[in-house]
Amino acid sequence: MLQVADALKLLLDAVSPLSLIELPLHEVLGLTLADRIGADRDFPPTDRSAMDGFAVRAADCVEPGRSLVVTGEVRAGQDAGAVVVGAGEAVRIFTGGMVPGGADAVVMVEVTEEDRASATVLVRERPEPGQHIRRRGEDIRAGETVIERGTIVRPAEIAALAAVGRTRFKVVRPPRVAVMSTGDEVVESEAVPAPHQVRNSNARMLMAQVREVGAEARYLGISGDERAALDTMIADGLTGDVLILTGGVSVGEYDLVGAALIRAGCDVLFHTVSMRPGKPILAAKRGDCLVLGLPGNPISAFTGFQVFVKPALRKLMGDPQPVAATIRATLLNSLRRRPGRLTYHLAHVRWQDGRPFVTPVASASSGDVLSLVRANAFIIAAGDSQPLPAGADVDVLLWG
Repeated sequence: MLQVADALKLLLDAVSPLSLIELPLHEVLGLTLADRIGADRDFPPTDRSAMDGFAVRAADCVEPGRSLVVTGEVRAGQDAGAVVVGAGEAVRIFTGGMVPGGADAVVMVEVTEEDRASATVLVRERPEPGQHIRRRGEDIRAGETVIERGTIVRPAEIAALAAVGRTRFKVVRPPRVAVMSTGDEVVESEAVPAPHQVRNSNARMLMAQVREVGAEARYLGISGDERAALDTMIADGLTGDVLILTGGVSVGEYDLVGAALIRAGCDVLFHTVSMRPGKPILAAKRGDCLVLGLPGNPISAFTGFQVFVKPALRKLMGDPQPVAATIRATLLNSLRRRPGRLTYHLAHVRWQDGRPFVTPVASASSGDVLSLVRANAFIIAAGDSQPLPAGADVDVLLWG
């Protein structure tokens, strides 16, 4: 059996980023930008007030208690190009307003006393030049890089892209993903299963995981353990960029997926990995289509997606760092281990005083799908007969 790191390298070496497409701003969330994005102007584009108060000349207020003549006001969004603050004058100003000519400081309204009847304001402090002023270009200068090429677009990048006036972008095309389940025992989730049947939670879970990465998945359905039906459904799935199958990848008499993929002309990259859960995972390719066969047990399928499928999708989508980094967290409870394979233990991570702490989540078996809702991460631990004690630092793979 391959080790996890070796299998992951084989998988990622077999895929490359997909072609580029141009999309509008509202459709690029989760995708990878193909171009560097620069600022179209200085940010802020003018000197702006950071406070509600009065724009003044600092030289007029060298002693607290100076009274100045109020000659006008500047609101946010108002063109103040013609407004000038002269000697002994002040202009009422609001947060975000353009600092008028002649002014070199802003005093907060809280340290002033305005008399509107006499059009004067008493300044009770000695302002420093530049006080409470956001200078033109202090955030970024026109032409400087706002977002680097290869950045995955989050809501934060959406805001920045809108701010620099970009409305269309070249991005790496998201993969067309097909998802199918196999097994005579599997029925659709809306069905009432017989005692020997299970609802198809895997397909819904995998499609949600695909969407979480930023791609969309097409559901092909359930193929029973029958050669012709399996071949037909696989042929349909191979027309896209990625085909994800669940079930039928072990070595039992009715585990038919491996043979079906070979009949379809797929080249197997690997089959079985030294990990727990998820040992029977299969990866293959036919032409430009990547195939991932995941075990039918829900926790095994979920783990296989996080460890293998997600990085592969991220690379196809142009992510320059498709493999998520692990973190170190402190065990709150002891962790029982089994000798042998590298194990991905269900776990829940929380932060306290800025430090991550992790608690193992109990699971009856790799078929215990309901235990997934109590977890948000994996503890990655080498196989061993000795438990890891509470207080030990362990490697953790967060799901988000």
